[in-house]
Amino acid sequence: MNFMDQNQTMKGKDPSQEKTLSILVVEDNAINLRLITAALTRVGHKVDTATDGQIAMDKFRENFYDAILMDIMMPVMDGLTATREIRKLEASRSSFQGKRVKIIAITANAFEDDRNKFFESGMDFYMNKPIEIEELNRILQL
Repeated sequence: MNFMDQNQTMKGKDPSQEKTLSILVVEDNAINLRLITAALTRVGHKVDTATDGQIAMDKFRENFYDAILMDIMMPVMDGLTATREIRKLEASRSSFQGKRVKIIAITANAFEDDRNKFFESGMDFYMNKPIEIEELNRILQL
């Protein structure tokens, strides 16, 4: 064990214990999309991207994801509509075998009314922008 491994283990953060996840990041802002993708890739996750809810739906139909980070306000199809459609698709497909993809809202608006709408649409968590990567990693590992 080298010093870095020993140091990580002493802190209780053994990197080999972290699960590599397949994550779809749905964000229409190119800078935010690039930053989130880079941060997730850096910690070893496999990342796919979409710039609106319709593209996210198309990708979800063709791929399996452990988690989806979903912006709320986007062109073509917003995050709430995309989440409702993803939940319908999950319910109709037997290939999911009861496994529900974790959907995390990423938004600049997180007032109580907004949060209720997120959960009613089928989202599991929400995060305010700018995203705190440590908190995101904690949620992803739940």
